[in-house]
Amino acid sequence: MKYIFVSLSKMESLGFRIGGPGLGNLLFPWARSVVYEHRNKCNRISTTWNTFKIGTILRREKDKRFYSNLFYEKNTISGFKKFYLLNFSNNVLIFKGMRNLFEPILQHQSIIKKRLISIIQKENLIKLKSLHKNRIGVHIRLGDFTKEENEAGLRKGNWNLKIPIKWYINIINKIQQISKLPIYIFSDGQDEELIEILKIYNCTRINLGESISDMIALSECKLIISSGSTFSMWASFIGQNPTIWFPGQMRQSIMLNKSIYEGELDYNDLVPKKLIENLKNV
Repeated sequence: MKYIFVSLSKMESLGFRIGGPGLGNLLFPWARSVVYEHRNKCNRISTTWNTFKIGTILRREKDKRFYSNLFYEKNTISGFKKFYLLNFSNNVLIFKGMRNLFEPILQHQSIIKKRLISIIQKENLIKLKSLHKNRIGVHIRLGDFTKEENEAGLRKGNWNLKIPIKWYINIINKIQQISKLPIYIFSDGQDEELIEILKIYNCTRINLGESISDMIALSECKLIISSGSTFSMWASFIGQNPTIWFPGQMRQSIMLNKSIYEGELDYNDLVPKKLIENLKNV
C-alpha cells in the first residue's frame, strides 16, 4: 500500500474524534503501523489524536484525555488530501484495534520506543526532568474502571476493574522492606480516594499534566507496581523494567530480558529473589 493510516474512532477525516479508547489502547494500532512503515516504503496520513470526552469531565478527572497536546507527527498527510484519501481512495492500509496486544510488536520494542519519543511534544518530556532519577512507580487506575465487591473478576483476568487499594498498600509495604527508593503514585483518581496510600512514608503523588508524560515517567521507574490497564502495560513495555501485577492481570510476558522480573504477586506472597536482585542493582 502507498498510504497508511491509524484509525482510532469515528469522524477522523475531519480532524477530530468524539470519545474513543484511552491512550494505552490507542497505541497498539499506532505501533503496528510503525513496524509496517519500518519494513515498507509508504506515506503516513496524520493520526487524528484529538478527541472530546464527556466522561472525564463528569468524573472531574485532572487529565481530560483530549489528547490535543501530546504528539507532533512530521511529514504526514493532513487537510483536504487526508479527507480525500480516507473517503475516496482504495490505496490506504488502515490499522485499528488492539489485535493480540504486544505479540505482533514485541520484538520491535526499540523501534517503537524511539518513534514514540520522537513524536511527543517536547514540553511533555521536559516535565520529566524534575523527577528523582531512581524511583519506584505505582499506577492506580480508578476513573472509569468498575469497583468489585470481591476480587473474583480481577483474578479471572477480567478487564477494566479497579484493583483494591489494600493490595497496593500490601505490595508497597513488601517493597519498602527491601528498597528505600522514593515511591511515586500515578493515578487518575481523586486525592480522597488515594489518602491511605499517600499517608505511607516516602509516597508522593505525581501528576505531570498529560497522559503521555505520566506514561513515560512511569516507564522510567526502576520498578512498576501496575494497575490492570493497558497504560501500565505500555509503561512496562517501553521501559523494560521490573513490573508487579495483581493476580490474574498479567496478560502477556513483555520483558525481552528474562533476567528482569515480571509477575503476579498476591497478598501473602514473598518478594521473588529475582526482583530483589533487580532492585539491588539500582
